Amino acid sequence: MTGWQTALAIAALLFLGYLVVRLRPRRERRAGLTDTVRAARLRVLEAGTPRARAEALAAVGTIAAREGARWTSAAGYFLRAMNADPTWPGGVQQTVASLRRRRPRMLEKILWRRLGALPWDDAHRAVLREAAASLSALYAKELHDKHRAAACAKLAEELARVDSCTVAP
Repeated sequence: MTGWQTALAIAALLFLGYLVVRLRPRRERRAGLTDTVRAARLRVLEAGTPRARAEALAAVGTIAAREGARWTSAAGYFLRAMNADPTWPGGVQQTVASLRRRRPRMLEKILWRRLGALPWDDAHRAVLREAAASLSALYAKELHDKHRAAACAKLAEELARVDSCTVAP
């Protein structure tokens, strides 16, 4: 064999080794599902009401963010929790508590998505107010945008004012 044929054979063997390593079957542990995540996912399946399902999904999101730092997975669980019971402000609160310090840009995107997806009626007003207040705090501290923080604070105040006007007898 000549020099170029030897180099080609070595390159082919290295590429074959690379393919074997990359395409090997992965163990279930490598997927990152811990026992606590599995148990929390079972609670989601057993939930009977939308609120219970939302609470269980938010718990799974918190576990995914805390234990494995699986941020995309946690965001997915939080979004599913907010969709399971769209009138529950606790979903927004748990999302903020889990993502605010480590993933502020991801949280910003989730909160804007929540504001855009919800109808602006009395049933969803508490969630809207919570999302606007959370965005205001996020812009004031983590993302350092005082103009957006002021605008979101005004939105939260307006939602609180409208809510107090409609609740009064």
